[in-house]
Amino acid sequence: MINKIVFSILLIYSTGLFSTLMDRVEINFDDEIRHYLIYKPQQISSEPIDLVVGLHGYTGTASGFESETTGGFNASADKYNFIAIYPQGSFFYESQIFRGIKTDYVSSWNDLTGSKTKTPTGETCALDAIKYVKYKNCDLNVAGRCAWASCGDDIGFIKKIIDDIKEINNIRNVYVVGMSNGGMMAHAFACKHSEILKGVINVGGAPHLGLNCIPKKPLNYIIYAGIKDDVVPPIKIQSFDKYFYEPMESITNQWSDSFECKEKKSINNNQNDTIEEKIFYNCKNNVKIISLLNMDRGHTWPGIDDRNAGNCRTSTQNDIFFNKCKEIINKWGNEYLLDKLFNTSY
Repeated sequence: MINKIVFSILLIYSTGLFSTLMDRVEINFDDEIRHYLIYKPQQISSEPIDLVVGLHGYTGTASGFESETTGGFNASADKYNFIAIYPQGSFFYESQIFRGIKTDYVSSWNDLTGSKTKTPTGETCALDAIKYVKYKNCDLNVAGRCAWASCGDDIGFIKKIIDDIKEINNIRNVYVVGMSNGGMMAHAFACKHSEILKGVINVGGAPHLGLNCIPKKPLNYIIYAGIKDDVVPPIKIQSFDKYFYEPMESITNQWSDSFECKEKKSINNNQNDTIEEKIFYNCKNNVKIISLLNMDRGHTWPGIDDRNAGNCRTSTQNDIFFNKCKEIINKWGNEYLLDKLFNTSY
């Protein structure tokens, strides 16, 4: 029996530009109490509406993804009129150094690559790679020395949330977006459940080298990365902590080949940052594959300068002992991505 407890939290931004009202929903999944946040746009009606799932990165939170990682994603929900939900990844407390900063809070998603060491082509990290705190739900004999993510059924958790939302709302299309480990999770979820998705945005979240997956059913896919990213490098494969990741170009080539995309065009976009855009189109089911390589940035969401954005929580998640979020407003990055996700004409 799924027990749900809903808490309404009013979050008022001191800028006065907008306010957000999010509900917190707790569910019992795999005998563990987990939760997600949900935001419904101000102009919601009885007409069919889209659902966008936003996934935080490693050591991030659901509220941190909305407020800092994306710089106010609820504002985009209002503008584009979609329901936004922000699941919370499994977390625990144990001291470690992450990106040079000491933290006692550890959270992640099991994208089925970060919870592994062995791949068909080798291991996911070098022999002298930085070792991260291991999740207690991992069998270390299976996960191995390179594992750093949860080993829980996060794909099932997110699928359950989507199913629950669709039961009580008139949902038209479902999209999943994520940053870093959240991007990896969005990528993995697309491979497992492409039948329920319209599209995916993966920001800085390439899977580990040799563990790329491809959905059975074609869907719209956007992968974005910064060329200066040393956490999940889009080209150089090895990260600063000596873990190996699939090159961005390899992912888009494999997906576009599988989806039988017949045409490709390249664009240099200089409107905000300098971004090399590659669009694969005229594919099966009329989907598109888009690669966005930012030549000015590193491991951040577009439009956000702080590479540690999202490593925080707001009052919606007071039960999490972590830094309080700062106020960040994203002036162009969310619209840049969402315009491409929702526009399927090429």
